[in-house]
Amino acid sequence: MSSETGPLKATAAMWRCSRIMHLLRELRPTLLSALEAIADQMIWFRENWCEEVLRQLKHTLSRCQTLAFENSNNVSDAQTTVPVQNSLRRLVSTFGLGIESSSSISSTFSSAASESLTKRKLATSQDPVFQRLKAKFSRDFDFSLPNSTRLHNVIGKLKKWIRILESKMAVLPKSFLLEERCRFLNNFSLSNTEVELPGEFLSPKGGGAKPLSYCIKIARFMPRVEIVRKCGISARRLFIRGHNGKVYPYLVTNDASLTDSRREERVLQLCRAMNVYFSKRKESCKRNLVFYVPKVVAVSPQMRLVEDNPTNLCLLDIFKQYCRQHDLDPEIGRA
Repeated sequence: MSSETGPLKATAAMWRCSRIMHLLRELRPTLLSALEAIADQMIWFRENWCEEVLRQLKHTLSRCQTLAFENSNNVSDAQTTVPVQNSLRRLVSTFGLGIESSSSISSTFSSAASESLTKRKLATSQDPVFQRLKAKFSRDFDFSLPNSTRLHNVIGKLKKWIRILESKMAVLPKSFLLEERCRFLNNFSLSNTEVELPGEFLSPKGGGAKPLSYCIKIARFMPRVEIVRKCGISARRLFIRGHNGKVYPYLVTNDASLTDSRREERVLQLCRAMNVYFSKRKESCKRNLVFYVPKVVAVSPQMRLVEDNPTNLCLLDIFKQYCRQHDLDPEIGRA
C-alpha cells in the first residue's frame, strides 16, 4: 500500500495489535474463528436503501430545524447552510446505494457477503419504483432552481419525503428467518465453541449476586429476526438464548456517525461507573436508584449490537401511536 509520500509504515501500536491477534489465534483458534464468523454474518442485518435514505433525511431535518431555531426571528427568509446543501447533494447522488458499496464492505466482511450485497445493489438500481423515486427526489432537491435554498422550503420537502418513505416502509416485512440469510448463526450452538453474550464483560461482577467467574454464554441464536423501528431508527432485533435458558434481545443498528456513537459509549461508561457508586450509598440503595445502562458492543465501524428491552417505549413512539389511532398528523399533533 502506497501514498503520495511513499509506502505506509506500520506504527508501534499497529505492530503490538498484530502481535496480540497472532497470540490469540495461537491460544484460542476456535473461539477467534467463531467470533470472526459472527462478525461476518452481521452484514446481513444492514438496513435497506429505504431505511438508509430515511435515516439520512431525518438527520438532515434535525440540522435544518436547529437552523430554524437559531433564525427564529426571520425564519421565512433564512437560507440553508452550505454543509446542509452538500449533504443533500451527496444524498441525491447516492440515494440509497451508498451503503451497499462493495469497495467499503469487502475489506471488513467476507467476499461472499459483499458479492451478494453487490447483486442486491444492482437489483435495487434496476427497480422501476426505485428509479421513479430517485428521479422525483433529484427534482425536489435541485438547488439550481430559484428559492430552492430557502430553509422553509427545504424543511417542507424533507418532511414530505420522510412521509413517503415511512409509508413505503409500513408495507415491508416485519421479520425474516435466520436460516434464509445467516446459516452460520442458525447452526451455531454451545457445543461448537463457548462464546459469551455481547457485552457480558461490561457488567461489573464480584462482590455481588454473581461471582467474578460467572458469564452467560451463547447457547444458540433464535430462528426469527424482527425488523423494528425504535427511537426514530430502523434496526434488526436478534434474539440470543443463553446457556441459563433465558432469551436476550439485541438490536443490530447502523451508526450514522462514528464520532457520535463513540461519544455515546463514553457516556454509558460514566453511567455504569456511577451505578457502582450508587450501590455503595445507603440512601440510593434504599430507593434502588440506578441508571439503566444497556450493553453496547461495536461489531464494525458502522454497526453495533445494543442490548434491548422490547417492552420499553420512548415518548415519541407513544405519541405517534396515539396519532395513528386518532388519525392525526404527528407533525401537527393536537392543540
